Amino acid sequence: MKVFGFPVSTCCGATPQSNEYTASWAEFYGKYRLQGVLAAAEKKNGHDSDLSRLVDTTVSKVVPALLADGHLTSSSGQKIKPVVVHGDLWSGNHGRGSIDGGAIEEVVYDPSSSYAHSEFEFGIMRMFGGFGAGFENEYFKLKEGGKDLPVEEWEDRVRLYEL
Repeated sequence: MKVFGFPVSTCCGATPQSNEYTASWAEFYGKYRLQGVLAAAEKKNGHDSDLSRLVDTTVSKVVPALLADGHLTSSSGQKIKPVVVHGDLWSGNHGRGSIDGGAIEEVVYDPSSSYAHSEFEFGIMRMFGGFGAGFENEYFKLKEGGKDLPVEEWEDRVRLYEL
């Protein structure tokens, strides 16, 4: 997969999310996540000029500053490759269970999947307490090259992904 998105719409909680395919991660995140959540909130609660202005500023200034193609790259300096993410990964969507009486194992459920930036999951995880430093350390041991570049902006990207 060389584009961001998903073949079907998904939901994050009760909020439907469009997943139209987009070549740019910054465009996908700004349009289909941040502006998508704003549209759903305004549909439910009415227009909020201040919130709309803040989201528009975030999408037009912060998203390109942190996520623009060529700025955000893999640890080897290559373009970010879309990967399938859960999209709503937090401890409330994790448990232990079995399928058809099989072995008890760790499971995650209630996804809001899309092809996205691999680090996107950390926003929701951190917002709801995460899975601990051990999880993050193991994740980055397994992820080829570790944190994406610029590494010094990783915490800023995670905070952006919490929105």
